[in-house]
Amino acid sequence: MRRRYAVAVRLLAALATANAFALPAAGQVNTESMRVGAEEPGWGSTIDLSSSLQRGNTEREVLGAGARVQYAWMHANGASDSGEAESTDGEEAPQRPTNVIFLTSNYSFTRLNESRFVNNALSHLRFIREHSGRFSYEVFGQHQFNEFTRLEQRLLFGGGGRFQVLKAPRAEVFLGTGYMLERETLDLPAELSDARRSEHHRSTNYLTVRYNSRDERLRLVETLYFQTRFDRAEDYRVLSETSFEIQLLRRLALAINLNVAHDSEPPTGIKETDVVLSNSLRYSF
Repeated sequence: MRRRYAVAVRLLAALATANAFALPAAGQVNTESMRVGAEEPGWGSTIDLSSSLQRGNTEREVLGAGARVQYAWMHANGASDSGEAESTDGEEAPQRPTNVIFLTSNYSFTRLNESRFVNNALSHLRFIREHSGRFSYEVFGQHQFNEFTRLEQRLLFGGGGRFQVLKAPRAEVFLGTGYMLERETLDLPAELSDARRSEHHRSTNYLTVRYNSRDERLRLVETLYFQTRFDRAEDYRVLSETSFEIQLLRRLALAINLNVAHDSEPPTGIKETDVVLSNSLRYSF
């Protein structure tokens, strides 16, 4: 058993060494990458395994795992459970699901300076209702902790709208805007003057560009987030994430992610800007 574990760790470390050089990620999370697979009605799930080497606020090796489960269904307007409707020529025509709910969770286990072990985790729940072909409503909640950034706990609740700006055969562009309530608890030394607990109302906004190759084996997603406090505009966060996915087998894909995050007012001792370049293997079923 110990030998199998060692082999698995070496395989993940090899992927990381070939493609990763990074700094620790900030608290923002790109939920656009969590929407993959929402085009068909019914249940869907994915499992991710990832690894990375990180340099910056600290030096570490990271092994991570994540899981996602989703259910999509049509509006109760006479459409069948299979998501099909009769077309004008009498044939069955496929339809997109108009309601989607998904839960995604991930956990990262980190070895720090050869001896210390640090953890971070995230769970995100989101409901999406399509109002028309170009506009959707969204409601979400999130729980997160990250020992690297002294984040003991973050709770988010919010919602907003999502607009489809462009739809082409192989490309899509989306704009989103909304509101969220953010509650944070920080793990701080007694000598620091930073507030240990805080509650803020923020605006959350994003731009997403998606591109698929003609054979659909390559997929590129670029997302830019901007979140700022309503009562203090200089307290803001910016997140840029580029995700490149290569379909290896029918259900197995390799994902390469570049994440650049900036927090204008991080806790004392934490850098404002972080960069993460990492790989993951994704299995869908």
